Amino acid sequence: MPPETATLPPVNRELKNEFSWSKSRHETFHECHRKYYFQYYGSWGGWDPNADPRTRQIYVLKNLETRPMWMGGHVHRCVEEILKDLKEGRELPAPEAAVERMIQKMRDDFKASRAAEYRRSPKKVRGLFEHEYGVPVPPEAWKETADKAAQCVRNFYTSAVLEKIRRLPAAAWLEVEQRQAFELDGLKIYVQLDFAFREGDRIAIYDWKTGRADAERNDFQLACYILYASGKWVVPPEKIAATALYLADGTESTGVMDVARLEEMKELIRESADEMLFPLADPQNNVPEVEEAFEFAEDERVCKRCNFLKVCPRFS
Repeated sequence: MPPETATLPPVNRELKNEFSWSKSRHETFHECHRKYYFQYYGSWGGWDPNADPRTRQIYVLKNLETRPMWMGGHVHRCVEEILKDLKEGRELPAPEAAVERMIQKMRDDFKASRAAEYRRSPKKVRGLFEHEYGVPVPPEAWKETADKAAQCVRNFYTSAVLEKIRRLPAAAWLEVEQRQAFELDGLKIYVQLDFAFREGDRIAIYDWKTGRADAERNDFQLACYILYASGKWVVPPEKIAATALYLADGTESTGVMDVARLEEMKELIRESADEMLFPLADPQNNVPEVEEAFEFAEDERVCKRCNFLKVCPRFS
């Protein structure tokens, strides 16, 4: 008979805004410091419907997605469902069935966003930037977005990697779309591997891309993947390869890093973190200076696609 288990009282842990590093955080900081403030500080606590009106609005705007982001998210979730079916031994849906299931979810999202349901529930309902800001988008452009998503899924079905995954033993699977963290000199870094598996004594990481190639961004991502995988699975960096599969056309690009290049990337990450800590009143506790200490982007062209136009003093 199992021993009696004591029932412990619930632990009241107050959420704390802790500093961490990620590729997306780095990119936001270098795009616009004020946008960075809104994204990581001004929105904090806005998930509470009773938050002060401006904080709540910033939080709602933070969660908006542009059409390309929205499309890419649906493709990723569709591929994730396909992989989980495989892992659990279920028969895969036919390609067109998977596509139709995804397109229906996109239709549902579109209707909910157009009805502004995201303002009441910003984390549960995906709000579209184009709806919030009244950006005119012709019907044929929405159709092109859906068509591109569908083609991405079809290309995944015909990809060489899916055939390889079908033959993998269950023990070779490592991760599928799990947000994880590791530390570099005490700095917490977040990563999310789309798919990772073992190949003998090597680790293969796959990243599903629905946009265009960007070598600089991919280098940061590759370095983070390798640092994370090397530590978690105790594999030398030179035995880890990350492949970007561009689902729009089915092409692949595989990257590896030698120790020297990896050290360079680690130093760039440290420098990036130091830059982000500079405008903080209390770096140790991740407390920012006042909003006005975070400068606007020099190039106003980036403002046209910024989620925070409605709250940015530059345009009020």
